[in-house]
Amino acid sequence: MSDSRRLLVVSYYFGPDGSVGGLRWAGITKYLARLGWQASVITATPAVRKGASSGAHVEWCPRLPTFLDGCRLLRRLALGRGPALAPKHESIGTPGAELRGLAGLLRREVAALIAFPDESRGWLVRAALRARAVIRRFEPQVVISSGPPHSAHLVAALATIGRAVRWFIDLRDPWGGPLTQAWASHARVGTRVFRTLSTPLERLTFGAADGVITNTHQLAAVLTERYPDVRVLCVPNGVDPENLPAPPRHPYPGLGIAYAGTLYAGRDLGPVVRALRLFLERHPEAARAGSKLRIAGTAELRHARALSDAVAAAGMEQYVELLGPLPRVQALELVCRSRLAVVLAQEQELQVPAKLYESVAMGVATLVVAAADSAAGVEGNRIGAIVRDADDVEGIAGGLEQLWCDGSGRRSPSPVPITYEAIAPLVDDLLRKTGAQDDAAYRYAR
Repeated sequence: MSDSRRLLVVSYYFGPDGSVGGLRWAGITKYLARLGWQASVITATPAVRKGASSGAHVEWCPRLPTFLDGCRLLRRLALGRGPALAPKHESIGTPGAELRGLAGLLRREVAALIAFPDESRGWLVRAALRARAVIRRFEPQVVISSGPPHSAHLVAALATIGRAVRWFIDLRDPWGGPLTQAWASHARVGTRVFRTLSTPLERLTFGAADGVITNTHQLAAVLTERYPDVRVLCVPNGVDPENLPAPPRHPYPGLGIAYAGTLYAGRDLGPVVRALRLFLERHPEAARAGSKLRIAGTAELRHARALSDAVAAAGMEQYVELLGPLPRVQALELVCRSRLAVVLAQEQELQVPAKLYESVAMGVATLVVAAADSAAGVEGNRIGAIVRDADDVEGIAGGLEQLWCDGSGRRSPSPVPITYEAIAPLVDDLLRKTGAQDDAAYRYAR
């Protein structure tokens, strides 16, 4: 075993069939295996597709119920909704939007405190114990903790105490900040409890790790300035083309537009709805051909209301179809059958939604609604997407018009490599070496 390269990944989400948060290291470990790495994974996500190949040995460590779960169950029973599984950790306290004023604010703060550092806390201790056992048995040279949920980093911190193993923190999203105003209404991130406790916890954890990996150059730059003594590297997200559907036999009629994702923080489909109205007014033949915006996913309460209001104000009810949450396979098919995929990244200057790479890799024209100088805007331009600011409704409508008038329906690949197969050699170099690989990682990110 001493001659092999061994990696332990700690990630609450893992695998190609569940949350988008599980895709990054499922893809990286798959192609690292082809470069000679052995990988073991500690995750709370059970395998959905039996026999699915990730290139890693996956150890499922389920999350235990917590006090907050019990409170939610009692609340559901009191409302006559019956028992339910614990919600995703990202959607903490969404029902609390029913409470207003001081009562609602107090509920949010108490819920955030009970759930701190995040809703995977029922997983944290048992995952740390499992990780320590795996380290003893597997003897990895490197441990990667990937978040959110960022308690995965606390799992790795506990598991590596007293162990001669390098540990890197992988941030798929910012942890302690900086946070934009769009997050102020988020049920967990927008609380004073989160803002007060997360930054010192981040600082303490960063100081214990051997380095931090981000998926955008913009976040790497911010963290480098904030923590000058911490090694910060950048490895971008990508896509595993082997998990994408084949070109569709039956594409949607007209100009099919798809949005598959969650509506939260600053994400707003209103500009796309208004642009679609302008486009259909100018091209009524597109309306007759069956053009439609199809939306799959969940939404926080105020975002759902904002979308409903935008559709009604534009008189677009017959051209907007709400599909609700879909399994990942069906969501990919929705995008694949469409002429245009929408990726929202408003007020998320340091982040790039992972779904961007999927639609581009499928050859589906992709509209990124974000500021041009944001992480998503820069990356969208780099890999061949259409980038428009949320205020540029006319520009979005022009993009729809150009796509419609092209008429060919041809699918264009990304002009640059965006697969995890292309990214794996960078990670291989990063994990095996120290020092010189820093500049290479930054060059790749740009």
